[in-house]
Order: sequence, then C-alpha cells, then structure tokens
Amino acid sequence: MACKCKPGSRQLDHQLNVFVLRAFLENTDCSDSSTNGCSTSGSNHEILSPPEISTFHVFDERQMKLAHDKARMLSRHPLEDLVETLSLWRRTVEPSLVDYIARIALWKHPEGKGLNLPPAYQTVPHRYFDTHSLSLGVRGTAQEGEGGEGYSYLDPEFNLSWWREDPGLALHHHNWHIYYPYTEPVRDRQGELFAYMHEQMLARYDFERLAVGMARVCSFGPGWSWGKPLKEGYNPRMAGLSFRPSQLEIPESFRKEGCLIFTDLLNQHKDVLFYSVARGYLESPDGAKQDITMNKLGNTVEANMGSVNKMLYGNLHNNGHCVIAAMNDPDGRFGVDPGPMLFTETAPRDPSFFRWHKFCDAIFEAHRVNLKPYSEQDLRVSDITLASVSVETEQSKEGYETDSFYTFMETREYTVYAPQKSVIKKEVLNHVPFKYKLKIRNNSKKSALVVFRVFLAPSSLEPLEQWRNMFVELDKFVETVEGESEVEVTRTDEESSVILPPEVTVQDILEGRTSQVPRCGCGWPRNLLIPRGSPCSMEAVLFVLATDWSEDAVNPLEALPGSVSYCGKVNDLYPDKRPMGFPFDRNSTFADIETLVKEVPNSCSAKVHIIHLNSVTQATEPNQGKDESNKGDVPEKTSFVLVN
Repeated sequence: MACKCKPGSRQLDHQLNVFVLRAFLENTDCSDSSTNGCSTSGSNHEILSPPEISTFHVFDERQMKLAHDKARMLSRHPLEDLVETLSLWRRTVEPSLVDYIARIALWKHPEGKGLNLPPAYQTVPHRYFDTHSLSLGVRGTAQEGEGGEGYSYLDPEFNLSWWREDPGLALHHHNWHIYYPYTEPVRDRQGELFAYMHEQMLARYDFERLAVGMARVCSFGPGWSWGKPLKEGYNPRMAGLSFRPSQLEIPESFRKEGCLIFTDLLNQHKDVLFYSVARGYLESPDGAKQDITMNKLGNTVEANMGSVNKMLYGNLHNNGHCVIAAMNDPDGRFGVDPGPMLFTETAPRDPSFFRWHKFCDAIFEAHRVNLKPYSEQDLRVSDITLASVSVETEQSKEGYETDSFYTFMETREYTVYAPQKSVIKKEVLNHVPFKYKLKIRNNSKKSALVVFRVFLAPSSLEPLEQWRNMFVELDKFVETVEGESEVEVTRTDEESSVILPPEVTVQDILEGRTSQVPRCGCGWPRNLLIPRGSPCSMEAVLFVLATDWSEDAVNPLEALPGSVSYCGKVNDLYPDKRPMGFPFDRNSTFADIETLVKEVPNSCSAKVHIIHLNSVTQATEPNQGKDESNKGDVPEKTSFVLVN
C-alpha cells in the first residue's frame, strides 16, 4: 500500500500526515474518508527485515546501533515504502522498537521534516500507563485509573508518585533521548545539555519534595551509598516490567549485551572521572590532556560519540541505568522482566532514577565549583535597569492575590491506541494561567535587545552557593526596549521557553489540525511548569536577570522557539552562547539573592507564594455555569473560582 501524495498544499500535507499514521497505528486505514487524495497501490520494493532485538532499550549500545542503522536505511527509501515497511513490522516486532525506529527514520527522511507525529503515549501506551489503567480504558469504564500503582501509603515516596508518573514527564525524557542519541554524531553542546536538562529535572523534583515536607533527594551511585541497600522499592505494575523490593543491594555483576559486567567497574570509572575533574583535564586516548568543559564532561559521562576517552572513562550513565534495572535478577537466570530504569519512558517513574542522576550530577557539580565565580562585572549590563517583576493570574478575580501561583489537581483524559482506541483518565497537576509583568528602563539613547532569564526557587536561608542548583528555569525570552524609555513587558505562561508546544494528537492529525512548526516532541510538560506548592502557601523567590541578547545570542535575529531551554533547536546551534542555567551554572561572589539584586541593577526578584487549591471550579463567569468535569487543558477565557 503506498500513498500517492506529496507535500505542498495544505490538503496534501494533511493527506500525508494521515498516511504516515500507518507507521504507528495498526488500525489506520489509508482509504479513510478524511484522506481523499491518499490513494493506494501495490509496491514492488524489497521489504527490509527488522532488527533482531528482543527487548529494546536505549541504554544498550549494540541495540541502539542496530536500530539507528535500520532507521537510516529506511530514510533512504521513498516515503511510501518506509511507511509500508514499518506497518508490516508492527505485526511481529516489539511495538516500542518499531515506534522508536519510525520516529528516527521519519526525522531523517527528506519528506519528513514537516510531518506531525503523534505523541508516543498514544502509540505505545504500555510504556506510559499501568496495566490497571489500560484495562479500564479498554473496557470503557468511567472509573478513573489510580495513580501511584504499586505503592502503599506506608511508603513516603507515594507522596510524589503522581508527579513521577505524569505521562508528560515520561514523554519529555523519552523524546530528549530520541533526538540526542549517544550512538550518533553529537549535536551542538549535547553534553552540556545532557547535564543541564537532568539537573533541572532534579531541581524540579527537589522542589516538589520540599512542597510535601520531604528532604531533597540523596545520591545513589558507586561510592555514594552504593554499598548500602537501596531503601526505595518500586512496583510499576506495567507490562514487561518487574517490581523491585525495598532494601535490595546492588549486585556484584549484571548481564548486559550478553556479557557479565562487574559493578566494581563503574566504581573505577567514577574514580577516574572525579580524579580528572579535580585536576581540570580529561585524558584522550593518545594521552593528551584536554581542558575540561561542561560539554566535554557531559559527553564523557553520557558516553556518547563525543566522549573524550570511552575506554578510560567507560559508559557510566548507561550502565548505571542497567544495573539498577537488573537488581532483582542480575544475571538473568530467572528470566525476570527488567525494572523501569531500563527504559527512558519508564525510568522517571522510579525513585531510584533521581537518586542515580543526583550521583551523576555530583560529577558535574565537582566541575562547577572549580569554575571562577561570577562577580558583579560578569552579570551587569550597563544602561539597563530592571525595576520590578510581578505575577498576576490571567483571570484576576476576587480571592486571587498578586505574586501568587495557584495549582490544582485535575482529571485529564488520554486517548490511546492499544491497539484499539480507548480513553484513560488520570489525575495530574495543573496551574491557573498567569503572566509576568516586568518593568525595565533603558538609559541608553539606542534601543536594546534584551533577553529575560526567569527562574523560581523555594525560599531558603541557605547561602546562595548551596542553593543555586534549586533554581528552576521558567522562561527565557527576548524583547526590544527603545532608547531612553521605561516600559512594562508582559509574558504569559503559555509562551514559556521550557514547555512542550501544544501536542498534535492522532485525532488532530485525522481532522487536519496540524502544525507547520518543526517539532521533536521534547519539552517540559505544560501542566508541570509550576511546582505543586502547599495548601498553606509555599514561599518562593522569583528571579529575573536581563542581559544583552546582541552579545549573548548565536544569531540575535532569530527568535527563541518552543522548548529551546531544555531541548535546544531542531538541527541547529543552541541559540544562547551563555552557559546553560546562567547565572546559576556556578558559584558567585554574592551571599544571597538579595545581595545579587542590590548590586546588579539589571536583575530583580520578588517573593511569591505557591498555593495548592483543594478544588477549583471552572466557569465562564465567576460563580456561574459550574463545570464539574474539570478535564483537559484549561480553555481560553476561563475563570477560576476558589471553592472553600
């Protein structure tokens, strides 16, 4: 079956997007009424054989190379043949493997640049939802799937199961690793972005832990509590995954790629990495000393193709995932399914994911503290004064206060295809829409291109050098400020540079609601932009630094697209020349944020509150037309009324 349609007009682009769904869904018929111009015909091309992989995961280098080789070969075929081959593979090959190859092949294909691909939670839902929720969706029952499957209320980690198991979080982490594969030539600043993106995941997780009265996550890795049992257990109750009891010890060896690997090897690689960081250089295979940068260190820890010396520094990050996933059957003698740490979609569900990445971040932090601290001169921009920043809800009604974020839990419906269409209901976090208001003055006679860097952190009495890695990036955007003027800049939460642009679902594609903007599917979940906070109000600090974009930008004329902060630009250079996380990417000479703001006029801060609402009524007008369903994204012009 082949689709006789080429991109060009809006109608033909719609037909092409619908046709490509055949690579992801078994029941998508090319002769559907919505695909008028998408005709079918026989094809005489030779069908490629699928890769021989039993349980595919990205932390196995051999499997990754096989999958990417197949994707590369498919991308050289006509699009019709590519889709037909993937459609045939879906009948016999593991769905998650076909889905992975499909996304890579279509991304590489000359005709695939403008395609809209459905989110993976729709096409491989068993990697995003537990079996209980999937069975309820298939039966069509109205009962809501339970979050936190596998926990008891005796387990303190249950308090954050709703956050770790958010489908958007899994989608972000999975898509990041799809488009930054470690077996392909490295993209611009990939190593630095690997470190920064995971550091931000940790900061956001710690923020959520503090909000529910839990301590920040502790490292778990070789030399960092690895000699003690892992106190956190986890039962995902997902197809193809096993549970891990609490108090399990790291095994002496584990099986990977058919070979036994002794875990002491990871300890040796850790020692060599810390040794190199302490001396300020990495050693290449020829013995040459290379000055350490965050990008080189990130490449080496991830063990991608940019690693300075893979033989010396090993495959630390990936092997850590594998050994934790294999803890309950290290050598495979009992045929037990792996744990969730083996797959990028499921790893963030497991509390051990954050403990492992806290260990990886300790390596990066050892480098950060060696960097020269920022001084006033490093942060100051002459002629620019940032007077204030404030936060207002988009629906400013009675009961809502300025400089407060409001969050709530809502029941969201996810339509999935497994393989038949079904609907899963899940309770997720969301927030009342808001906007920033910044007052800025340009004292120069010339107009200034200013980039605003917006961060949020829990309030603390800790010194800034101990608390700087708690600042989560909320936004980064550029505005032109005319000379000798004072203006108020407004920015909404929907425009954030960290969140995933609105997703294009299967139903959107079938009905022609697609996007012309290239997208990789990577980006922080929109509903998790603001941490949960507390019903009693959690105090936080909102910080903004305004710098000169004409100096900071790779290309000042290009706009900052979608989810650029955590995911970079599609097939292009990372647009900001400053270190990722600037100005919190290293220590500074300031004791606290108050001192920084006092000495750097182009910065400002505000004390804000994050209030978690027990319930929210959505209404077209305050106190009228109550809508108890409270499902899906918050519609435009929706008012929020506090319910006592």
